[in-house]
Amino acid sequence: MSFPLIRYFKNSIGSHIRQYIPGTFENIKNRKRDILKKYINKERSAGLYVSMTTFEPRLKVFEYTVLSILAGTVLPEKILIYVPRGFRNLVERNDDSWLKYELGKGLVEMIEMEVDLGCHSKYFYSFQQYGGAKDILICDDDVVYYENWLKDLLHAMRHREYDVFAFKAVQVKVVNNTIQPYDSWTHCSFRSRGENELLYAEGVGGVLYRKNSINKEVLNKDKFLELAPKADDVWLWFCTYLNSCRIKYVVPTNTKKLLYVIPGSQDTNLWVENTLNKRNDIFVKKCHTYFLEQYNLDLTRY
Repeated sequence: MSFPLIRYFKNSIGSHIRQYIPGTFENIKNRKRDILKKYINKERSAGLYVSMTTFEPRLKVFEYTVLSILAGTVLPEKILIYVPRGFRNLVERNDDSWLKYELGKGLVEMIEMEVDLGCHSKYFYSFQQYGGAKDILICDDDVVYYENWLKDLLHAMRHREYDVFAFKAVQVKVVNNTIQPYDSWTHCSFRSRGENELLYAEGVGGVLYRKNSINKEVLNKDKFLELAPKADDVWLWFCTYLNSCRIKYVVPTNTKKLLYVIPGSQDTNLWVENTLNKRNDIFVKKCHTYFLEQYNLDLTRY
């Protein structure tokens, strides 16, 4: 048997097994009808909005991220999806879309942006309009989240000394007053939570910001498009510490896996360029220089 054929059978068997594992893409997809039937009657967390963005290359996959949120044990007050102009029409014309039938029912809103800010769109418009009145949870559009994702974040908010809550947080390495390359940082875990360390929040796992927590500089679009156009996490990181906010690593109760990448969603992604090709290091240096000169913010002192 040839290697491609072996790989095909392994993937097919794996996909079949995963449909029975809660939280996997296959499981979410298999339960779609049941999820859509039941979410209307679920408890909603008043005062908390989920904010995300997507674009045409993910037209056929982003809805599964939304579906996984609807499958959660607790729902937000609203799910805001910021999209480029004309995107909603693409959704309406997509025969496979279930989301088009849920828009307008009060929970999920799709907002076409005046200006597409790329990855920064996931937070910019929601912070601009609701940041002073609502807790904002930003998430990505290429993964499915486990059922207690929102419940666990809300539970973590009982720690009033923290302002930002993240499932994927990284302990930043600083040597001789210099931030070291991103690939030398250490991801937090159950055994190493980084409670007394300088932490960096990664948006892919979902990051929850208390209302009024992040500095207004976060809305300086001319500056973030200049310094970190493809790195929303980096820009948000500096704006978080500009208000002396504290980041808390949240230990997920899901013992299997925090999230699952949606098949077919990675043809276009920033992770390879930012992380593997070390572009994040460039963005961090540029932002560090700007915030030091403009605000006397030196993260190496934390």
